[in-house]
Amino acid sequence: MSNFVRSLLASILFLGMPAAFMHAQSAPFVPLEYEYPPSLLSTAKTYVYKNLKTGALRYKDVALERRGTDVVVHWKEYDNSPISDSCTEVNDKGFDHYMLMNGMAIKAVVSEDSVYNDGSKLGERVQTFYFNLSTEISLLASIRSSFLKDTSITWKGSAVPCLVIQSNQIQRLTNSLFPDKPKEINGIIYYYFAKGLGLFMYRSESEQDRSTWELQEIKEKPGK
Repeated sequence: MSNFVRSLLASILFLGMPAAFMHAQSAPFVPLEYEYPPSLLSTAKTYVYKNLKTGALRYKDVALERRGTDVVVHWKEYDNSPISDSCTEVNDKGFDHYMLMNGMAIKAVVSEDSVYNDGSKLGERVQTFYFNLSTEISLLASIRSSFLKDTSITWKGSAVPCLVIQSNQIQRLTNSLFPDKPKEINGIIYYYFAKGLGLFMYRSESEQDRSTWELQEIKEKPGK
């Protein structure tokens, strides 16, 4: 879940189908050694991120397992707010995605999660999903992600290759009692995936939120 959801709730725009010349591909969008390094996730880990402006901490529990030829990733993202996010991904596709609000689990309805070969380095990933928050209120989201650049980051004194992904996100909160007054957030998140490390940093930019979260440590998940 992006920072935009938290800021709107503490909130899919239909972008249309990709151009006809694009073809869906089955390979993971971000290579596994950058997003979920198997050597690092041999046991469940907790990634700890710090907001560089406020000092707030956010956590992401991640576990990876192989079932035959399938790669299954379980993750949960949370902080000190009453909202958290949990998902199981199978071969880089969202399988079970939940928003957790005050102890209530709300399952996402996914209408699209595909990577299209548009001739760029990684292709374009298109994700569309929504949550029915109540009988009247729903949250809809549309996300388009693409490769921005290669760079490197410094981790524990060493330079590490890094992929930067640009994710354009539009999220809309609607109330059936006031269908002509949706609340919408548009923004961009830049994700920095470091080889052999995972998600090192992400920066969000919108009218409601401008923040940078940077990895502080990776530790064994409690109880594992």
